[in-house]
Amino acid sequence: MKKVIPLIICLTAVSMLSAQTKSPGENKFVILGNAEATYSANKGEASFGDLNFKPIFLWKISDKLFAEAEVEIETGDGAVDVGLEYANMCYMVNPYLILHAGRFLPKFGAYRGRMGEGFINRFSGSPTGFGDGGIGAMNETGVGALGAIPIGDMKLNYDFYISNGPQLLTDEENAGQFEYEAYTSNNKYAAAGGRIAILPFANSSLEIGYSFQNKSKTGDAESPYLNTGVHMQAVDLNYFHNIPGIKCTIRLIGELKYQKTDDQTYFKEDSTEYTFTNKATAYYACATIRPSLADSKFVRNLELAGRYSFFNRPNDAPWGGSNISQFEVALDYWLKWNCLLKLGLEKQKDIPDVFSAQIVFGF
Repeated sequence: MKKVIPLIICLTAVSMLSAQTKSPGENKFVILGNAEATYSANKGEASFGDLNFKPIFLWKISDKLFAEAEVEIETGDGAVDVGLEYANMCYMVNPYLILHAGRFLPKFGAYRGRMGEGFINRFSGSPTGFGDGGIGAMNETGVGALGAIPIGDMKLNYDFYISNGPQLLTDEENAGQFEYEAYTSNNKYAAAGGRIAILPFANSSLEIGYSFQNKSKTGDAESPYLNTGVHMQAVDLNYFHNIPGIKCTIRLIGELKYQKTDDQTYFKEDSTEYTFTNKATAYYACATIRPSLADSKFVRNLELAGRYSFFNRPNDAPWGGSNISQFEVALDYWLKWNCLLKLGLEKQKDIPDVFSAQIVFGF
């Protein structure tokens, strides 16, 4: 760890110096990102933790070429961990088409990679089924094409990709679950997926999206699990609008994910065989209201949010069992458009209520 941070600092310095030596307008470089600090407490324990620092490096190499990368430094597991979230290279073919390659934010669904970012998410954590251990990847490695097409007053977004995709886990504890974020593939077969979304109103206040991802072979090469396929679909909605009559801005967002894995026989440590129907569903619905048109500056920077989420896991899977339902409320205060203080309460059956406080600074 002591060797990694100086390396990041050196690379940043070199990149900045390199950008300054180019001809004016030829190579532009900027660092953005955010930092998060979280406090959580329940009846039994309380702690400050989950510290994250996530610098995002952006390079505009020319009018056609662009690169982006994010490094995440976090302490969520009690020790400092450094990881490469994404490193993606883009080529703009025309105003309606961008080609890209590398490690990129997930294109399956809308929460991960979009709504889940710290200064966009109104809560300290993710809905159940949408964080680690849920359905879908936090990032993908591969190639893709994305863009937007105007259709009269409407707009159509598209995002298609080919990636390494999920890798089937077969050990007793995780059998039937997936490693979504491996840097290399476990076989020669790829996953194909994408998202199509329509914005039907001229003011772009509503977006409705559909996502899919399929991989026919997820097991290790030359293993009996090679031909195990997985199929995923998702629908999402995002509505954002100012209502002058009540001097408020409202947002309604939600998403439904479905995953079906081919049937397979697994083995326990004592060589006992077992199988199960491997289907999972997760969804969430969230509503926020902010009196952004109020006369008082303090009042218009407040925002109230509520979210319900549900994760339906395979009953007989070693990582499955009973379904999980979660309800959260949050009172937030906007220090700036990208800096947010969050106070939240999370309720989940058979688990003590959790109070959380989080501060997020975007930069």
